[in-house]
Order: sequence, then C-alpha cells, then structure tokens
Amino acid sequence: MEGWTRRQILAQATIAAAVYTLDPHELCCGSMAYAQTAGAESFELKKVGDGVWAGVAAARYKVNSNAAVIETNDGLVIVDSHSKPSAAQSLYKDVQGVTKKKVTKVINTHFHWDHWQGNQVYADGNPGLEIIASDRCKERLTDPNAMNGGTAFIDKQIAAMPGEISRLKDAIQKVPDAAGKARLEGNLAQAEAYLAELKTMKPPVPTRTVSQTVKLQEGGREIHLMLLGRGHTDGDLYVYLPKEKVMVTGDAVVDWMPFIADGYPEEWIQTVAAIEKLDISQVIVGHGDPAPKSHLTFFRGYLTDLVDGVKKGIAAKTPLEEMKKQIGEALAPKYEKGMSKYPLGQYRDRVGVNVEHVHAKLAKQG
Repeated sequence: MEGWTRRQILAQATIAAAVYTLDPHELCCGSMAYAQTAGAESFELKKVGDGVWAGVAAARYKVNSNAAVIETNDGLVIVDSHSKPSAAQSLYKDVQGVTKKKVTKVINTHFHWDHWQGNQVYADGNPGLEIIASDRCKERLTDPNAMNGGTAFIDKQIAAMPGEISRLKDAIQKVPDAAGKARLEGNLAQAEAYLAELKTMKPPVPTRTVSQTVKLQEGGREIHLMLLGRGHTDGDLYVYLPKEKVMVTGDAVVDWMPFIADGYPEEWIQTVAAIEKLDISQVIVGHGDPAPKSHLTFFRGYLTDLVDGVKKGIAAKTPLEEMKKQIGEALAPKYEKGMSKYPLGQYRDRVGVNVEHVHAKLAKQG
C-alpha cells in the first residue's frame, strides 16, 4: 500500500469488507477482494501412490474442494466431487489422461457444498454409481435447515447469489486500481457462472451410509472408511489406504486456516490425534497441496493453541475483540507462515473469526 492515498486505502478496506461477507461458507470459500485466484475450473493431478492421485483444486473465488482419485481393478473411486458439475467434469477430463476406467464409487467426506454438489456428473456417467457417506452426513444433506450444505442449501444459495453479484458490481465501481478491478471482474464472472449452474443442479445424495469404520475390498484395493469422532462437522468420514499409507481427510485437515463454524473444536483436536496414530506417508487434505504426516501435528497444534487461548481469555474475562487481537498476535510466530500459502484462507484474514467461533462454542458449553 506504499504510496496510496488515504482515500484509496479506505476504498480498498471497504471493498475487502464487502466481498469478505459475500459467501455463505465464508471461511472455507471466501476470498479477499484483491486475492489473485484462478479464473477457470482447474485441477492438478498429483500422484501420491501407485494408482492414487490427489486432484488439487486451483484456489478460486468460487472454491472447489480437492479430490482423491483411487484406481482399482474394476474402476475408479472418487473422494469428494467439488462445488458444481463443471468442476467435476473438469477433474474427470484430467483423470481420463491417466486412466480410462469409469467411476464406480463416490465418497463424500462431509456435507459442505463444495465437497458434494458435483455428484450428479458421476451419477450421470454411471447409473449404477454408489455414493457413500457417513449416516450423519446424509442426514445433514437432507436436512431442510442445514447451513453450508445439503439439497435445501442449493435454493438458499440461488436466493442469495443476486445480492452477492450486485455487491461485486458495486465494488468494481469503487476499486482504486486496474489490477484490483480485473480481479473483482473475474470474481463476478465466477459468481454469475455459479448461479447459472445452481439453477440446474440436482446432485444425488448418498446411496449408502456407514455408522462405524468399514473396510472395503475394491478390485484389489483395501480402503478403510473411518469414523473417528466429531471435528470439522459431526459426520466427518476419513478415507485411509493402509497399503499406500495415504489418508484423505476432507476439510477435517486443510493446508490453510480451518472453517470452524460447523465444527467441534475440542473434539476435533482428538480426532486429528487419532489420525496421527496411523501409518501415513501422505495426506490428501481438503484444500491445498498434499502434505506429509507432520502437517497433522502442525494443524492439531493450531487447534490446540487456539482453544487454549480462548479458554484463558474467557477465564480472564477478556473482551472478545481484545481476545481476537491477543490470540492472533500470540499464535502468529508459530502459524502465520504455514497458514498463509495460498490467496485464500490466510492467517490474518481468518484468525479473528476462528477465535470468535471457538469463543461462541465454549461459551455455549459453559
């Protein structure tokens, strides 16, 4: 911001604040107004084991989840299907470059919109497709009052999107520089395209649910569907390949700041600790690049320090706004760099709201 006038700085702050509030799943999926994100639906296939790939989603305003692609003798198992059919189609096109097998199973790790709304692409491609999730995840997907995911949430997004588009258009008129305007125009294009897809979207819900850890034998591949407790949501499903030493976590572990609004922070710490006990070499996280096992310890450390900081603040009767500043500064030396690798989900953008969410949950318990 060096060389900017006070008016330009205030304009940027106003636009960033406006855009920050647009997305209903803001911590997972919102972006800062000036973040340089990808414009097109795109994925990078990264091999993490023999016949196993991470489909790493490009960071973009209308975010997509990562996927895991698991090849078996009989077909493909896809873990998580992104936010929309066009994204699922984009990933599937990339997958066809490494194998021509059809998708026989889709696994949804949890109910959030950016992890399951592409289900219909795989169902259209294979009428016999099996879609698997935890029983609690399916309950959330079919709950008319569930926020941040589910069939009813599609209509809620359709109702909210015109207002989001309008605010983006207003922000474009106020932006003080050409580069910022171009980025916001890219966000606007994504928002308008997303609304068009929402209007025709009919993703099928899971056809099979699990209520405890299950071991599948899929065409010569052993796949564990693991329920380890509440964390990011109350229905998180972990996918573990013991031979390949690969764990797929959904958003229970991410490579940027976590979304806590639907989470259970104290229990979340314990579920990540349970994963750490497994023999793992690679972790396919919900967002960001595949990570080594050490990332689990780093991520759990952040949750632990965050919860501890909020507990101490509550005990000291520290006002929430002051607590947000204190905890943000106290944890920054340990976590800011590691949590700020991408244009989305950066430490400074999210730590205050993380504190607020944990505070609300602990206060409710008290």
